[in-house]
Amino acid sequence: MHEPDAVVTADAPNPDRTPHGEARTHDGEIRAFVRRQVALAELPAAAIVTATQEYLAGDVNADRIAELTWPVVAEELTAHLTAQESWSAPTDSDRLTAAFRALSAAGVVARENFTCCQNCGLGEIGAEVPPEVTPRSYAFYHQQDAEHAVDGSPVFLAYGLFEQPPSVQVGEEVAAALRAEGLTVHWNGDTGSRIQVPMVWRRRRVGRLAAVPPTTADDVEVDLELLTAWSGVHAPRGGAQSAARLAALHLPWMPVDARVRLSADSLTVTVRRERDALIGEYDDRRPATVGRYDGMVLLGRPRTTAPGPVDVLDATYEYSTGRGNAVALEAEEAVAIAHRLQPHTRDFLSCLGRSGGVVQMGWEADRLWLETPHPETATVTGRHVTLAEAERMITILATEDRVAVLELGDTVTKPW
Repeated sequence: MHEPDAVVTADAPNPDRTPHGEARTHDGEIRAFVRRQVALAELPAAAIVTATQEYLAGDVNADRIAELTWPVVAEELTAHLTAQESWSAPTDSDRLTAAFRALSAAGVVARENFTCCQNCGLGEIGAEVPPEVTPRSYAFYHQQDAEHAVDGSPVFLAYGLFEQPPSVQVGEEVAAALRAEGLTVHWNGDTGSRIQVPMVWRRRRVGRLAAVPPTTADDVEVDLELLTAWSGVHAPRGGAQSAARLAALHLPWMPVDARVRLSADSLTVTVRRERDALIGEYDDRRPATVGRYDGMVLLGRPRTTAPGPVDVLDATYEYSTGRGNAVALEAEEAVAIAHRLQPHTRDFLSCLGRSGGVVQMGWEADRLWLETPHPETATVTGRHVTLAEAERMITILATEDRVAVLELGDTVTKPW
């Protein structure tokens, strides 16, 4: 919001009417918006900058907003990552997600951070019912609810039956699932009132969501051309941009089939990823191979980062708000995605280890099935698992480069 106009004489320009002065009046809005987005833990750094530009669209020049926003994103991300080191597990936010997963397994269409507002949520929740499932009831909180929870308000949950009036029984079922996870519930049984869940909002950021925009004196502007499709909130945009940010926020997680052409000064290089390495191909010299976090080296700049994590998996996944195809993920992020998969959906996660071993999982109705495929015999070996068992299989594949599915015991082998 703009402050009231000051009295300005004809020969004294108003600093708040200059492009930079006008942007300065939005510093507080930028900080508050970025802090909220960091806490929601849905968008990576570059996407937060873009969201901030859209949030203030029309008020200030977009390039100037980006210039002001980048350092704020770095500061808020760093503060968030420092704070989460002291969080005990599970957090209230983890408990909330677990309660929604339990509701989904019980046949309730339960969605977190679903649509922008209550009206849209009520209008769209029916489309979330899987084709093979007879809809029973629903529960959700929307984006504005999540944003208010970040600011300290309780989370407010909508609930009800499809094409019927709200039901006390559904409200009691939702409340019971929340209490079972150790959350406090405020609800008086009135079907005209939403369920309140007072909580401390704490969502961890890992992997790509934990990548912080770098500050380097050796940065250079690079022109990026996307040679193959690379989409989603983690993908870079084409055109001129900071090479240091590109190297720190995007290139380490390139899909294996992605190709980008970078041009800086008189140097042009085509970049692709293979496992833990980036491969740079030039027109006038031999190809170069560097670590995933060393993209600046391909542009002739010194190495500016410490070696990145080596527990990388090539992961393909899909869930309600995210998808990726052969994306580089560390074990911690792959585990976080496993927790985002929902019962009674087609959500899945497939992880490929460095030596070619595969662990993949997806919900079969209300149970999580985990397996490893055998292409030579067109069979799979696996069983239904708990999330803790799924976490262990992912971690072993990432850190030890081996498939440990047989160690689960009681596995079965069947045609795929």
